[in-house]
Amino acid sequence: MTEYDDLPTGAEEVLENVHSARAEIEAIIDQVSQEQMTAATDEGGWSIKDHLAHIAEWQWRGLALIEGRASWEALNIDEDTYRNKSIDEINDIIYQRHKDDSLPEVLTEFRKAQEKVVLTLEQMNEDDLERPIPDRFGEEYRRVIDLVEANFAGHDRDHVEDIRQLANQPVD
Repeated sequence: MTEYDDLPTGAEEVLENVHSARAEIEAIIDQVSQEQMTAATDEGGWSIKDHLAHIAEWQWRGLALIEGRASWEALNIDEDTYRNKSIDEINDIIYQRHKDDSLPEVLTEFRKAQEKVVLTLEQMNEDDLERPIPDRFGEEYRRVIDLVEANFAGHDRDHVEDIRQLANQPVD
């Protein structure tokens, strides 16, 4: 058994996972006030808004890889920074870039990125999903389907609990 054995196997299942993961986040943020979206922060200092900006940036990065472009281009950082900084350092660059963005701006970008993900996936078939990710990017994904599950559905699910906890924090 490999790390890829439990991944989705087809275009419909991939799209269903992407919709399902995003629905979890949308259900949470639909229940919180604007103040809760921006005031409560986790141990890293991120608000719900910051998590959403982060997710959107990484979705654009995933789309770039599918389109044959480099991660650093999509994340608007130089290749040296991308290759030599830790994921936490790259995430901090993203956080710093968006920390002062307004909630409406972040929500618009968050939903725009998801819309592009869905449109892209709806146009893909099984052969498209099995296509390899170019090695020149030094990415951890073998195939497009692995990238899609990890970077879209999986990444959304990675942030669900953080967002849920922030949504349940009282705001002073």
